[in-house]
Amino acid sequence: MAAPPLSAPSQTGPGPESLLAVAEVGRELAGPGDDGQRLVRALRVLDRRLGVARSVLYLADPERRVLSARATHGISARELRPRYGQGVAGRVAATSQPVVVPVVRHDPMALSELSDAARWSDDGWNLIAVPGISAGRRRGVLCAYFRHRDPAGFGERLRVLDVVATLLCQGARPGKGAPAPHAASEEVAVEGAPPRAADSPFEYANLIGASAAMRALYEQVSQVARTNATALIRGESGTGKELVARAIHDNSPRVAMPFVKVNCAALPEPLFESELFGHERGAFTGAHSRRKGRFELAEGGTLLLDEIGELAPATQAKLLRVLQFREFERLGGTETLRTNVRIVAATNADMERMIQDGGFREDLYYRINIFTITLPPLRHRRADIPALAEYFVARLAEEHQRRIGRISSGALEVLTQYSWPGNVRELENVIERAVVVCNGSVIQEQHLPPPLLEARGTWTPQLTLAQAVENLERQMIEEALRGEGGSASAAARVLGTTERIIRYKARKLGIDPTRFRR
Repeated sequence: MAAPPLSAPSQTGPGPESLLAVAEVGRELAGPGDDGQRLVRALRVLDRRLGVARSVLYLADPERRVLSARATHGISARELRPRYGQGVAGRVAATSQPVVVPVVRHDPMALSELSDAARWSDDGWNLIAVPGISAGRRRGVLCAYFRHRDPAGFGERLRVLDVVATLLCQGARPGKGAPAPHAASEEVAVEGAPPRAADSPFEYANLIGASAAMRALYEQVSQVARTNATALIRGESGTGKELVARAIHDNSPRVAMPFVKVNCAALPEPLFESELFGHERGAFTGAHSRRKGRFELAEGGTLLLDEIGELAPATQAKLLRVLQFREFERLGGTETLRTNVRIVAATNADMERMIQDGGFREDLYYRINIFTITLPPLRHRRADIPALAEYFVARLAEEHQRRIGRISSGALEVLTQYSWPGNVRELENVIERAVVVCNGSVIQEQHLPPPLLEARGTWTPQLTLAQAVENLERQMIEEALRGEGGSASAAARVLGTTERIIRYKARKLGIDPTRFRR
């Protein structure tokens, strides 16, 4: 039986269970058996003494940027996909800074390294991830998942696990020793073993956000990824359409095959047919040899047609034929080639208006509009801006070799209030500029571009707490209803509440769910 939650930290130091846990971990690591067996026994101690029902010890190679599970308890290594620098474990490995996640199922960064989200579907799971260093060189990460919520106890748990992580890393020699016997609740993973494609989780690490709109997006991507259906991704420029297309491919049965993209707006019309379908030698001036097109290069995989609204009418007709009959000919050739490619199209255009104006074929639109995903603009999910900003700070600081640990609350307020006409791409550019000009360890307001600071003059006055709560409730409920097509019951599931409460809040806030019906 797991021990009760740790008590809040006190001035007298760690509690008795914490001290016993550290001592017992040390004894298990010095006991009989190979490395893997000793590590698993040590992780069991954390469950028995501290209530860590699931735990993972990762070992890292910073030079090769590799992170791999060395030992697990309560969770199989096959349920994990660690990535150096991404997700909770990857970020801790790259920065040597601990991370605390109060509710795992609400945190995209934590979910990104777990393949079976259903196992984390309630609010009871929280996570503490701490770095461990052995001999000042090899870096590891201990991820401890607790089954209860006790925010007051995070401080003491963090201190205890910090000590335990170093002990575990000192006792782990990568790749040595035979695996411990496998059981339903524990497993040892050999360092360096790559995860199977079928076990890959949804790549939340590149799609940051926990707003209702983003949670609906994650579910849509998960639904379409496991099929062969053609997908149409719609959204303003800079919202991340290519990232969503990549996520669909990476979580589909085609993940081991090519992901090929072509920008329909970047190629002149005379070259586009050759680019898509390839050409034979002598097909036109300068065609000195046979060349494969994007359809052939993407065979068995996924072809992203970005900005598909820019296709010329003649090319639209030829693309329609490929989608209908799954065959095509190279430019200048007579051989009919069969294709097995999954099409993902993306556009920021008003396709319906283009069809009315004759700029886009209606029959082609219906062919690509089998499963539509609409990405919300950043201004409609402001609650995600702090997480996005922190993600970009961590990644860009490492890329530019700057020692920047965080972004100040004042700078975050500026970012949250800005209108972001360029969406996430504009936010990334702003953070990169701030990282470059920042001469300290914290990004401050003065490091942001002048247009953002000047825009503060147009902001509304400071809201009261009641007004702020009401605005947030209205935004979250409207986002959920918009994402679920006006269904109050589905919106309630997204927001983790009941349909009765959603309908009550909607009436109180003057929200009509029927206007969101699709």
